[in-house]
Amino acid sequence: MFATLRSRLIGSYILIIVICLAITGVLLTILLIPQVTRLTYLALADKSLPTAFHVRTLRARGLTPEEIINTLEEQAITQGTRILIVTRAGRILADSEQRWVGRGFDVPLPGEGAAGRRLYVQGRQMTGEGLFLYVAVPTEPLPREREGDDSSVWYVVLLSPPRQVISSYAGDIAAGLMLTGLVALLVSIGIAFLIARSIARPLQRITVATEEIARGNYDEQLEITSPEEVRRLATSFNAMAREVRASRQAQRDFVANVSHDLRTPLTSIRGFSQAILDGAAADEESGRRAAQIINEEADRMARLVDDLLELARMDAGQIVMAMEPVPVSGLLQECSEKMILRAQEGQVALEVDLSNDLVVRGDRDRLAQVLTNLLDNALKHTPPGGRVVLAARSVEEPSVRGDTAKALGQISVADTGAGIPSEELSRIFGRFYRGDKSRTREGKGAGLGLAIAKEIVVAHGGQIWAESVVGLGTKFTITLPLASSTSSSPSSMGE
Repeated sequence: MFATLRSRLIGSYILIIVICLAITGVLLTILLIPQVTRLTYLALADKSLPTAFHVRTLRARGLTPEEIINTLEEQAITQGTRILIVTRAGRILADSEQRWVGRGFDVPLPGEGAAGRRLYVQGRQMTGEGLFLYVAVPTEPLPREREGDDSSVWYVVLLSPPRQVISSYAGDIAAGLMLTGLVALLVSIGIAFLIARSIARPLQRITVATEEIARGNYDEQLEITSPEEVRRLATSFNAMAREVRASRQAQRDFVANVSHDLRTPLTSIRGFSQAILDGAAADEESGRRAAQIINEEADRMARLVDDLLELARMDAGQIVMAMEPVPVSGLLQECSEKMILRAQEGQVALEVDLSNDLVVRGDRDRLAQVLTNLLDNALKHTPPGGRVVLAARSVEEPSVRGDTAKALGQISVADTGAGIPSEELSRIFGRFYRGDKSRTREGKGAGLGLAIAKEIVVAHGGQIWAESVVGLGTKFTITLPLASSTSSSPSSMGE
C-alpha cells in the first residue's frame, strides 16, 4: 500500500494532520476548562437567585425544609443541579437527592454588597462523592423567627459536579469540533495529495529519463520547475546525461581515431613489404626506400602505442611522480638545447626568458616531457622567420577565502604561428585532437601529446591552459607549486 513515494508522503501527511488535530482538541479542552468553570459559576448564580426567592416564599407559607426540597426536586433535575438547604452553622437541613441530610457543609459567610445587600458566595467542596462546584445564597429569617438563632438563617446551595459540566460541554462542542476537524482533514488531504504529486511527478520523470539513458538514449534532458532541491537534482541529471553522452562520443572517437592512426601505417607497411616480396623494389635504392618507410611507419605505430599505454597507466594511477626540487632555469635551458637544431632548421628564433631563479617541486623528466611537447608543437606551427619564447616567472595565486596568497611558478611557451580559433581552444587538450593540418608545417602526430601533458601537470598539482589569437600566435601557460610550498613525498597519478 505504501510502496510508492507518493503514497508514503500522503500517508505521513495524514498521520501528522490527525495527530495535530488530536493535540489541538486536547489542548483546546484543557485551556477552556477555566472558562467552563467560570461559566458554570455564572449559570449556578443565575439559577440560585430565583431559587432562593422561591425557597423564601415557600418558607413564608410555613413549609418545612423537607417539603420545600420535595417541591424543588423536579426543578433541580431540570436544571441539572443539586439543591441543598443549609443553616448558618453548616448543617444540611434538606437535600434534593435525599443523601446528605444532617451532614455538615462548610459555607463561607458572604460579604456586604455596595448597596448593603448580601451577595452570593461561590466555591468548591470536596466530598466523599467527589468535587462539587457550588453557589450559596443566604435567605434572611422570617419576622416571626428569632434573629440570633443560627438555624433561622438558611443558605440555598446549588451544586454541580465539574465532570458533569465538562462532559456536557464536550458533548455540546463535540459535533461541531468533529465536523470542523473532518473538513480540515479533507482539505489537508487534498493539499497533501497536491504536494506529494508535485514532488513525486518530477522524480518519476527523472526515473523514466534514467531508464532511457540505460537503454542508450543519451539525448534526454529535463525541464523541471519543482522545488529547488528537485530542480538541482534535474540539473545534476542533465549534466550527468551530457557527460555520459560526451563520454560515449569520446569512446567512439577514440576507437575511430586509434583505428585510423593504426590503419595508415599498417597500410604503408603492408604495401611496401608486399612490393619487396613481389620484387617491385628489386634495385637497391627502391629496396632501401621501402625499408626506410616501413621503419618510419613502425616507429610511428610504436610511438602511438606507447602514448596509449602511458595514458592508460595515467588513468589507472600507476605512474608515480618523483617529487623533488627542480630548478626551472636548468630545466628550460635543457629543453631549449634539445630543440635548438629544430628551430634552426625551420628558421625560427628560439628564446629563453628567465625573470628569476625558480625552484618547483616535481618530476624533472616528466616536466621536461611536457615542455618538449609544447616546444615541438610551437615549432611545428611557427612559419620561417617567426619566434618561440620559453619563459618562467613567479606569480601569486589569488586568495579565495581571504587567506594568504600562495606563490606559484609559471612557465609559458609562446609562438608567433597561425594561432588556434577560439571555438577549438576548449578541445585542444582532448585526446587525438590535431586541429587543422593545413596550419602546421608537419602533419605527423597522433594528437595525444597535449592530453598527456595535461595529465602530467594536473598530477603535479598545477594547471595548464592556452591563449591564442588567429594570425598572431598561441601561448601555453603552466603553473606549478614552488618547492617551498609543497611536501617532498612522491605523488602517484590518480591519488
